[in-house]
Amino acid sequence: MLRLRSALSLTLALGAVLALGACDTTEDTALDVFVVDFNFDSQDYIAGNDLKTATFDARDAAVTRGDLGDALQTAGDGALVMLYIDVELVSPVEGASGNVTWAALPLSRSFEEIVLDDQGEGSTIPVVGYTASYEYSFDNQDLYFDIVSSAPYTDFSSDPRDLFDFIAPQRQLGGSSDIDLRLVVIPDELFYVNGSGARIDVRDYEAVKAAFDLPD
Repeated sequence: MLRLRSALSLTLALGAVLALGACDTTEDTALDVFVVDFNFDSQDYIAGNDLKTATFDARDAAVTRGDLGDALQTAGDGALVMLYIDVELVSPVEGASGNVTWAALPLSRSFEEIVLDDQGEGSTIPVVGYTASYEYSFDNQDLYFDIVSSAPYTDFSSDPRDLFDFIAPQRQLGGSSDIDLRLVVIPDELFYVNGSGARIDVRDYEAVKAAFDLPD
């Protein structure tokens, strides 16, 4: 059964960073930017009762960089929180050799279906059959990565995995089945302290990396 959660939406998270005030913590890490790399096995999800959502819980993730617990604790205090995905999982575009190219979440992709063209004689045309959105939510101890289908899995099969295994982010050219993600948490004081935060396109990882000296 899907764990109950009290999670902030991305919209609320972005709004919270605009709130007045500062974190009460006096720890030295209060003004650190947290960068956490982690991954899920693409089949390690739970299908929701709404028939359209599959959820990955960060408690099941393999963390390869940073401290996820510390990052989430800061995230729940009103920091700017962005989650990025390896672009090769959601696009045929390959990243730079030796480096990962990160795409900001949420994002959506379409899946085509072939239908008969009623204007021709037996010819077919591709159309967008349904879309998948890759989203996330969090609080100060939990993070969830969601796959949301525009169509319920029951449109395809009685088994939710017939849909979600197919639309889970996956490499276009084979290879690992892991879903590689990067979490960036920027305390609100740090985001605005130098006056540059409002000018940064936070959906552009390269811009965020340059502004806060983050890893590739």
